[in-house]
Amino acid sequence: MTDDRQSGDPAVVDTVVVTVSDVVAACEARDRNRREMVLRITPPFSGRMRARLHVADVDANYEGPAPIHVHPRTLLSDVPPYPGASPESWRSLVASSLCEEATLETDRGETTVRVVGLGEVS
Repeated sequence: MTDDRQSGDPAVVDTVVVTVSDVVAACEARDRNRREMVLRITPPFSGRMRARLHVADVDANYEGPAPIHVHPRTLLSDVPPYPGASPESWRSLVASSLCEEATLETDRGETTVRVVGLGEVS
């Protein structure tokens, strides 16, 4: 089934699909102060969109609709900060804490979406 509602309006997005390992990697990079990683959703927008691992570029200028940059913790229930030791159990906790629904900040306001996780953490 295809979605014919492609648009520059992020409000049409009702489902975000993300690879669980991307969420874990983005959260870990941010917690360890390595990079400002986000999950990016790029226009044109439609009902079901993929969010992919991306290094946020604060100086980016976009023509047309801006992509949605999602902080990885927006997609997670309560997860403690990255530990100094034994990261394997923390990664598993992050992977199992993906929310079923999240509210995203966009350049046109907030929109609530269903979250679908793909894969496992290796």
